[in-house]
Amino acid sequence: MARILIAWELGEALGHLARTLRLTAHLRECGHEVVLVLKRLPEPPDRGGLPDVSCLPVPPLRQSRPSDGIAPVNYADLLRCCGYADAAELATRLTHWRGLLDRTRPDVLLADHAPTALLAAHVEGIAHLAVGNGFAVPPPVHPWPSIRPWEDVDAKRLCAAEQALDRVVDAALVRHGFAGRVRMRELFGAQDVLDTFPELDHYGARPGACYAGPIVHSTASQSVAWQRSEGSRVLAYLRTPMPGFAALMRSLAASGAEVLCIVPGLPAEKARRLASRRMRVARAPLALPPLLRETSLAVGYGSSGFATQALLAGVPVLSRPRHVEQALFARRIVALGAGRVLEGRVTREHVLGVVQAMLGRPDERVAANGFAARYRDFSPDRAVDQTVAAIERCTGLVPSRSLHMNLVLEN
Repeated sequence: MARILIAWELGEALGHLARTLRLTAHLRECGHEVVLVLKRLPEPPDRGGLPDVSCLPVPPLRQSRPSDGIAPVNYADLLRCCGYADAAELATRLTHWRGLLDRTRPDVLLADHAPTALLAAHVEGIAHLAVGNGFAVPPPVHPWPSIRPWEDVDAKRLCAAEQALDRVVDAALVRHGFAGRVRMRELFGAQDVLDTFPELDHYGARPGACYAGPIVHSTASQSVAWQRSEGSRVLAYLRTPMPGFAALMRSLAASGAEVLCIVPGLPAEKARRLASRRMRVARAPLALPPLLRETSLAVGYGSSGFATQALLAGVPVLSRPRHVEQALFARRIVALGAGRVLEGRVTREHVLGVVQAMLGRPDERVAANGFAARYRDFSPDRAVDQTVAAIERCTGLVPSRSLHMNLVLEN
C-alpha cells in the first residue's frame, strides 16, 4: 500500500490532533503506513491503539505580530505572521520540511493546516492534498478573500498582501535552487477535503468542493446527565481567556435554566466558586451527544467542533468568538438563522437578555432543526471513509472502501 505523511503545522485547537489520530487509525486499518509530523505530539493516553506510529515534531516556527499593528486581512496576510514575512526564515523552514520528506519518503502528504509542508511537497514532486475546515483550506482563487468581512477591505489591499507573499516565496525558492514559480494559492484545489458542511464554510459554499463533513473524535470518557426533567437546559463549552468570561458565567447562572458549563483546565477552586444549585461546572471534556439530545441552547467561544455537533443535534448556538477564525464561523451560523453572536463589551444584563430571548423564541431552534434534518444521515465514519478515499486517489490507488456519502456541492 502507500506511505502517508500527515502534517500539522499551524493552529492551536486540539481538533487538528484529534482529526489526525482518527485518520491515522483508519489509514492503518486499510493497510497504509503513516508518519506524523505534528505541532503538538500526542501524549500516551491520546495515542490509543497507535503506539508504534512514528511521530516527529514540526520544524521551528517563529510566529510574530504584524509590525505595522494592522490585523491580517486574508490568508496571505495571515501567513506573514507565521514565518512568511522573511525569505531567509522561510527558506530555513523549507529546508527542515524537505529534510523530513527526504527522510520519510512518503507517497503522499496530507496537510492539516500545514502550508510549508505543502510547499515542500510541491518542490519535491510529492503528491499532496489538504484537509481541514474552510479557514485552514482557503479557496484557490486570486486574490484570497477577506477574512474580515465586517470591515471594508479594499481589493487592492488583498492583492498587495498576496503579492508580498509571492515575493517572499520566490526569494525562498531561489535559495533552494528551485527555478519554477510557485503561488501558494495553487497548492490548494479540488483534491482537498473540507471536514465541514457547505453552510458552515468560513469562506462560504464553494461549487465543486469536496465537503466530507466533520471528522468528529472525542476522547471524553466521562458521561453526565441533565438533573431536571423539565425546563430549559443550556450547555456551554467555554475557555477562560475568552473576552467577558466572568460576565458570561454570571449571566448563565442567572438565566433560570439548568446550566452545565465545560471549561477545560479551570482551577478546581474557581470551578467551585462559579458553581451553584442550577449550574454545574466541569473541568474536563464530557461526552456531548447524550447531553445535546436534550439541550435547549449551546453557548461557546466559536469552536467549530462544538458548534457543529450542536447544530447536528438541532440545538441553536450562541457564540462569543476569541479570534478571527471563530468570528467567521460564528457568522456562518448567524447566516443560517441558527444562532447569534455576542459582540463588543459583555455585560451581565446584555448576555442575560440574549440568552433568555433565544430560550423564549423558537426561530433559531427551527433553523437548527432544519440543518439537522438536512444531514440526518451524516456520520463521522463516512467522513473518514471519504477523506481516506481522497488520499488514496492522490497516491493513484483505487480507494480501498466505497464512498458511502458525498457532500460535494454541485451548484
